[in-house]
Amino acid sequence: MSWASRAAANIFPLSREKDDLALALHEWRYTGDYNDLEAPIETCKLCDHPDIRYQFEIQNLHTAETLLVGSECINRFNIAATDEEGRTLDADGTRKKLAKDRRKLVDDARRRRLVKALVALAHADEEFNIHSFIDYLQKRDAFTPYQVTTLMWRFEKHGIDHNPKDFKITIKRGREKAQLEKMSDWQLRRLLPCLSTSQRDYLHREGLHPSEQGNA
Repeated sequence: MSWASRAAANIFPLSREKDDLALALHEWRYTGDYNDLEAPIETCKLCDHPDIRYQFEIQNLHTAETLLVGSECINRFNIAATDEEGRTLDADGTRKKLAKDRRKLVDDARRRRLVKALVALAHADEEFNIHSFIDYLQKRDAFTPYQVTTLMWRFEKHGIDHNPKDFKITIKRGREKAQLEKMSDWQLRRLLPCLSTSQRDYLHREGLHPSEQGNA
């Protein structure tokens, strides 16, 4: 069964239009409501695609029925979104809104994993001051190079499960750049998994890129 056939089977019973898929889809709007299941455990209620983690709600303008679908289906079937004032967006506006909402879901998930790792570290290490790190995260949504090297070292020391890519580093200020300049080779190497592509490029330009070998 094709994507269109599965979509038709799911959407016709909930729509006014019962024969023409394009007309039936035109009755639906992306509401802007979304949900993170934290694991790919659901099925798209429009196309039946499995392994959906992020759900986006669409609603019928006439019947008020709703479906939780994957983001790709909204784009694939040209389902329009509505803005905060209830106005229907065009295809480009819908894609931008959907991309923005999905980025927020991904970033929120990243922050939850990050905070979970910090809490686990606080339980394992009495000397770790979690409050100062949480405060800094709330203010800047990132950490300084020194903060991240400290975290990575403590995570490894106590065997705390973590994803280095969840820990953003800020090097916008002079003192943060100075921290990088003062770091030893092994400290810089510990930071690499946390750096963005542009930040890695900055290290190269400044001659700070660590060698592949050295003391850990």
